[in-house]
Amino acid sequence: MSNNIIIGKIIKAQGIKGELKVKPLTDDVLRYNKLKTVIIGGANYLVRRSRTDGGFAYLSLGGIDERNKAELLVGEDVCVDRENAVKLPSDTYFIADVIGCEVLTDTGRLVGKVSYVYQNGAADVYEVKCENKSIVMFPFITALNAKVDVLQKKIIVNEQEFDRVAVYED
Repeated sequence: MSNNIIIGKIIKAQGIKGELKVKPLTDDVLRYNKLKTVIIGGANYLVRRSRTDGGFAYLSLGGIDERNKAELLVGEDVCVDRENAVKLPSDTYFIADVIGCEVLTDTGRLVGKVSYVYQNGAADVYEVKCENKSIVMFPFITALNAKVDVLQKKIIVNEQEFDRVAVYED
């Protein structure tokens, strides 16, 4: 497992003093208000100030004190070190830990490996790259009766329900 957890993506520079507008990739945007440091592009930054508004987080970072410097970070992931990440309840996982997991059905059929997770509201949608390089997507819903083991990098789903909800790319 990676030591860094992605918690957001920088979408733009905000204002002239180097503030960053961040799209949160966490279920609680208010967590940003507790950040002390973040990792962006492999570099550590001290969080001087953070605020939230309209579902977005705004960060002022040490060393990023003007718009031009902030614009260089647009498109980068905002990460925290795993030891500083929030503690998750059981049966809840960081997206970073799900990426790369093998998806198998309960009959043993290998579907492929999780390559991306879309957060779309009602249910996360998992994108899986199959061995033949095709893509299959499925909503991660309760009916799949999924068993997730991020340490073993395996997700086992009910085959019948998976076949009902999965969408294969041509």
